[in-house]
Amino acid sequence: MHPNEALLRGAYDAQARGDLDGYLALLSDDFVLHIPGESRIAGDYRGREEMRRHFQEIAQLSGGTFRTAIHDVLASDEHVIGLVAASADHEGRRVDLHRVHVWHVRHGRLAELWLHPTDQRAFDAYWGDVDR
Repeated sequence: MHPNEALLRGAYDAQARGDLDGYLALLSDDFVLHIPGESRIAGDYRGREEMRRHFQEIAQLSGGTFRTAIHDVLASDEHVIGLVAASADHEGRRVDLHRVHVWHVRHGRLAELWLHPTDQRAFDAYWGDVDR
């Protein structure tokens, strides 16, 4: 297994266990998350504390129902790709929010993440209006 694949799988495993501190420890000090679209969670999140707040917001907005499952991980020396099957409940029904994660790795840490929903309209609709 490529070291960057192991790194990302470790982050996803920590997230699945609810080990937010373990997940955040794998991020670089200057980590940046980019979320596209028009929803209330769209934008850039910088650093571990903004990521902590982002995870709390996701849990609140989804009523604690947001879940991810890893379909596959592909790695090279500078990047790692996560194919992620995500879902949450909305008005009593399950909503699929699958996405592709494109990560940049620097010095053995996850340094930047570009999130690419497979259905941007459904993603934006689920996460709600831009009004924060």
